[in-house]
Amino acid sequence: MTAIQAPGSRRLKGEARFRLSGPKAFARVFKEGKRCEGRYVQIVTAVAPLSGDGRVGLVVSRKALARAIDRNRFKRKVREALRALRASNHPLTDRDLVIRVRPPLPREAVDAAAAETFGLLRQWVETAVAKRS
Repeated sequence: MTAIQAPGSRRLKGEARFRLSGPKAFARVFKEGKRCEGRYVQIVTAVAPLSGDGRVGLVVSRKALARAIDRNRFKRKVREALRALRASNHPLTDRDLVIRVRPPLPREAVDAAAAETFGLLRQWVETAVAKRS
């Protein structure tokens, strides 16, 4: 089933259900989750409390990226990569994820950080699939 976009609307319907929200949800993922470290980002994954409804939370502080335009650009790129993973019925769909940018991130490295995030997610999936086999 694909998401339907209303005419003139930039937001896809149903996207909000894939967002991790509230301090308790973030605290649970940080407490129970497993970490995967990269040069620019840290990814924390935990089993979603509702099976099949994995959510994603992004933590991009002003210390990491001072300009709002850079923070929003990083978030946009990561969300687009996650939409592609979700569309392909990816194994991460049953996990809650928190993606945190490690400060300081140079402005020139925003694209590299987004690409690193996608690479770490792919690496995590390969490891998870290998453990299941």
